[in-house]
Order: sequence, then C-alpha cells, then structure tokens
Amino acid sequence: MPTFTGRQKGARPRLGVRGKFVTAVGVLVLAVLVVSAVAISGLSTMARQSDTLFTKNMATAQHSADLVAATLTVHKTALYQLASTDSKTADELTNELNVNLMPAVYAAVSELQTDSLNDPGTNAAIMQIQAALRKYLLLHTTYEKVHEVGASADAKSDLADLTDTRLGEVVDLAKALNAEENRQALVNKRAFDTTYQATQKLLAGSVVGALLLGLVVTLSLSRNLLPRIRQYSSFATDVAADRPTVPLVPRSHDELTVLGSALNDMVDQRTTASLEQRWQTEFVETLQVTNGEEEAHELIQRHLARSIEASEVLVLKRNNSANRLEAATQVSLTSALAERLISVDPSACLALRLGRGHRESSDADSLLKCQLCGDRPQLSTCEPLTVSGEVIGSVLVTHEQPIDASARAKIRNTVAQAAPMLANLRNLALAEFRANNDPLTGLPNKRATEDTLKRMVAQANRSIAPFSAIMLDLDHFKQINDRFGHALGDDVLAAVGAAIRSCLRESDFGGRFGGEEFLVLLPDTGTQGALLVAEKIRAAVSALRVTGVDREITASLGVAGLLEHAGSSVGLLREADRAQYAAKAAGRNQTMLATGQAVTAEEMTPTAASVTGPPG
Repeated sequence: MPTFTGRQKGARPRLGVRGKFVTAVGVLVLAVLVVSAVAISGLSTMARQSDTLFTKNMATAQHSADLVAATLTVHKTALYQLASTDSKTADELTNELNVNLMPAVYAAVSELQTDSLNDPGTNAAIMQIQAALRKYLLLHTTYEKVHEVGASADAKSDLADLTDTRLGEVVDLAKALNAEENRQALVNKRAFDTTYQATQKLLAGSVVGALLLGLVVTLSLSRNLLPRIRQYSSFATDVAADRPTVPLVPRSHDELTVLGSALNDMVDQRTTASLEQRWQTEFVETLQVTNGEEEAHELIQRHLARSIEASEVLVLKRNNSANRLEAATQVSLTSALAERLISVDPSACLALRLGRGHRESSDADSLLKCQLCGDRPQLSTCEPLTVSGEVIGSVLVTHEQPIDASARAKIRNTVAQAAPMLANLRNLALAEFRANNDPLTGLPNKRATEDTLKRMVAQANRSIAPFSAIMLDLDHFKQINDRFGHALGDDVLAAVGAAIRSCLRESDFGGRFGGEEFLVLLPDTGTQGALLVAEKIRAAVSALRVTGVDREITASLGVAGLLEHAGSSVGLLREADRAQYAAKAAGRNQTMLATGQAVTAEEMTPTAASVTGPPG
C-alpha cells in the first residue's frame, strides 16, 4: 500500500523566485547606478577642470591682448612724441607715457606673470617682453635728455627709428604671446571636447553593458524558470484531468521546488486515497454478499490488516446470551489475550463498556486500563460495533507504532459500515435458528429434522454408505405433565435434549420431532452401531434427575437402517416409528429394531456394532 511521505517537506528555499528576480533587477539597477555615478563624477570633474582651464586660458589670452593693446598704444604715442615739434604737446605725450601708458603695460605684464606661474613658456615670453621694455625705457630716458638740451632733427629721427624698432619688438612679442595663448586655449578646448566625447561613449557603452548584463540575467532566469513552470503546469493539468503522470524531479532550491514537491505529494495522497477508496468500496460490496457472521468477521479482519500496515486485527463479539465476550476471528492460543478471553465479561473491554473508541498505550498516567489490552507491550486501538445504541462487539487493532488520524478514521469507517451488516447477519442467523430449532430443548425442530433427514438419506444413497435412524419417545410423559405440571414437563424435555446431544458425534444429528418424540440420524452407521447409540441414549435418559420430578424418566426407542429396512426417507422414518411403538408395546424403556426384535443392554456386544462404532 502506498504511503504518504513528503518530499523535502518543510525545506526552506535558499533563494526564491521572487528573490531571484529581485536579485536580477537589483544587479541591473546597481550596475546602471554605478556606471551613472562614475560617469557623472567623471563628467563633473572634467567640466570643473575644463571650466578652470578655460577660464585660465581666457584670462591669459585677455591679459596678453591687453598687453598687445597697451604696447601698441605706447608705440604710437612714443612715435607721436618724437615727431612732435611743439614742446607743450611733447611734454603732454611724455607725461601720458609716464603716468598712464607705461603703468598699463607693466600692469598687463604683472597679470600675465600671475597667470603663468606654472607655465615656463609663457614666463620666458614675458621675460623677453620685459627685456624689450627695458631697452625702450633706456631710449625713453635718452629722449627726455635730448629734449631738454634740444636735439637736432637728425638726432630725433635716429631716436625715433630706434624707438620704433624697440617698441615694435615689444609689440611683436606681445602679439606672439597672445597668439600662443589663443592657440593653447584652442588646443585645450579640443582636448576637452575629445575627452568629453570619449567619456560619453564610455558612459553609453557602460549603460549598454549594464543593460546586456540585465538581459543576460533575465534570460538566464527565464531559461531556468519558464521550462519548470510549463512542466509543473502540464503536470497539474494531467493530474486535474486524471491522466497518468510521471513524478516531478524538482531542481534548485526555491518556491518552485517546494511547489513541485507539493504536487508530487498531492499525487501520492490522491493515489493513496483512491486505493483506499477502492479497497473500502470493495469491502462494502463484499460485505453485502457474505454468507454469515463468521465470513463477515474474517472480511473485517483482512480488510483492516491490509489497510493499516504492521497491525494485527481481532474481531470480538458477545455470545448469544450477551454475558460473555469471545473472539470472532482467529487468535493465537498461546497469546495472553487468548487466556484473558476465557469466560471474560463484556465489560472487560473498555470500548464496549464506554460505547466509544478507546486507545490503549503503556502510559502509566491512564486512569482506567482495559482488562483485555492493558499491560500489553503493543499499542492498541479498539472501536465498538454499535447498532441502534446496542454494542454487539468490537474491533481490536494492535500495532507496534502509533497510528495517525487517517488510520484511526479507517478503523472507525470500517466499523461503522460493518456494524449494521453484522447486526443483520446476526438477526438473520437468529431468525433462522429460531425457525429451525426448538427453543425449549435447543435441538432442531420438526421441519429442520425432516429437511435434514431427506438430505442425509439422499447423500447416503449416492455414496452407498450405511445410514440409521433412531426414533425416541418418552414413556408416560402425559402423566409427568398432569402430575407435576407443564413447567416441570418442559424441564424434563430440555434435560432429555441435553442428554441426546451428549451421546452424539459431531457428524450425527438429533432433533425434536414433536411433543415428547425425538429423532436421531446416524450417517455412516449400521443398525448394530445404531443400537449401541440408542442404548447409550436410553441409559442417559434413565439417569436423568430433574428437580421437582420424583419419578424415573424413561424412553422407548426404535432403530431402522437405510436399505436394510427401507429405501427412502419416508420408509426409514416409518420403520423406526414402528420399532419405537413395538418397544412401547413390549413394556417400554427399551430399544427395538425395525424387525421387531427387543434388545437390552446385556445383549449388546462390541461385535454387534457397525464398523464405525458408537460415538466417543
């Protein structure tokens, strides 16, 4: 029988489906965030550096432009100064050079020096400009001296040419510096643009890489999860459609693994439940066609034994008098339970006494122990067989290990379904017994006796086996009724019935044929053996003593043999009855053969008996 065992029951998933998707999305988001953060940081740093560099380049370029403008102004003014013939104008131009223009040149040079502290090339160019300015200043000082003493026109012309040369050199140096600074600014701008574009490409590549990584993770999850989901869905569909399925083989350690195990367990449970239902249906159907209580009891035992593993089942029933509990199915004669069932009262079984199920264990704290099951090493579960409030027996299941609620339910259901059927079988058997048996003597009545006579005679004729009949009638029974009353007369009949049963074999038959007449049928017994049995019965009747009846009880018996005296049941009965009347006519309390010969106990010898001999 299949049993339910949970696969990975209670196992916690290492990383669930939700966790896997969250992890995948988290990795993707983290990758994008990292790339974005790096890119933003790089671009911000680059922007700051570019702004700083651009600002510096622009300032240097502006200062160099200012220097060019200042030197051009000085150059122009100096030439005007030298060309002037008016002393007043010359003085004003000299004053302009000394007070405004030259300080502006020096200021521009000072700004360039500040801008180019860490730029050797710019510093070298500034030093050349300063050297050229110093040369011009010497000429400017010379001009003032010449102007004071009054120079000739040729001297002024020479000085003007020299000044033009010197200041032209300064202007050229300033222009060269300005051009270099503009060129450097342009180079830096292009470098920045190149770096910026490279960074953008790196950022785009990183984002694409992160997206590809997320796509790869997603595809990996899909490849791992979707086939399993489809497989589980197909499995569940087959189960729902009641089609054959192959058990799932869960992989990984997530919710789908738990789902797969749960689906397998569900199929196991359904298979087990289906088998149990089929067994239970088979049990009920078979129970309805049983021939009697004994077969029904054995059916209950076999059904529960196969339904509950490692168990022993015993069906108990009350006897017809309901004053004793006995085993209805086989129990080992050497077991302690067999000894306890000897003349045990039904109240000894707690299930019968309480009218409900009882479980017995070795728990010392139990307030009340069953006299049948208590102090036994095995565990036991007992359910009463109850019909309309009457307990007719119980079913005792003994098991080494505790059974679960499902097994207990099987026992209860089986008992509940079997109890009404057992009651019906018992009632039918009782009705049949009452219909075929005399309630006073406990022997079969006339109808059953006649049916048995016909059956035994037919069987003897088929097997050509010896068969004899004994007709017994009590002597002067009417006098016993008249003198002692019918109640004591009934006691006499009951005692005679018991005496007849005590003298017969198990294969023999004895019945009450009517009134004080009894018929005994002896298969496989010839007339000589029948005479021995008849005499044994006559002696047993004569030895009876019934309280209240102070006279001897005797009987007259007639013996007839099949084929020897008659060939049919009617003829055999007639001949035995004639022999019985002959015994009465011969003086009563004796046995007669159908031939009319009187026989006494002294005349009977062992050699006169048939081969089978008298009953033991």
